[in-house]
Amino acid sequence: MNRSIALCGIVLIALGLALIAYPIATTGSEGLDLELEMGLLVAPLGLVIVMLGALAPDPSRTTVGGTFGNPDTAFERAAGRVPALEPRALRVFNPHEPVNCRYCRTVIAADLAICPRCARPRECRSCGRPLGVVNDHVTCPGCSRSEALCNCPSLARAPPPTRPTVPAYRRPQRP
Repeated sequence: MNRSIALCGIVLIALGLALIAYPIATTGSEGLDLELEMGLLVAPLGLVIVMLGALAPDPSRTTVGGTFGNPDTAFERAAGRVPALEPRALRVFNPHEPVNCRYCRTVIAADLAICPRCARPRECRSCGRPLGVVNDHVTCPGCSRSEALCNCPSLARAPPPTRPTVPAYRRPQRP
């Protein structure tokens, strides 16, 4: 809850109610005038702002970068940190994005285990082993899981094969 924004909304609700009651208090009769109309527009706006302040999960975002300030900020951030019991490796790839074959540089869809051009097996992006197919699903042969859930230890990858380099052509020089 962001108290500062909720307090701004409560002030707007009070201003709206004061504008609604102003004609009755001053003239003694109820009539449709500018103050009443403004009060009818400001009071619901204040209610919306109170709800936004009450539901704000991140006070720094709701308060426009902390412009209004928030006394609960330090407490919420300290309570929100939960120490991880075990550090987990982050997945550095999207399991649905295609990859390039390391031999012929052809784009291979994520649901294929064999390169359609050179017919070599694609390597697992987690551990580096050649992938296989089980029941039409691409799986890692080391742990029998899909590539995104592979928990095998990583293999040392050999560098991709290189083509023999041909020396650049040089025009013969005249003596």
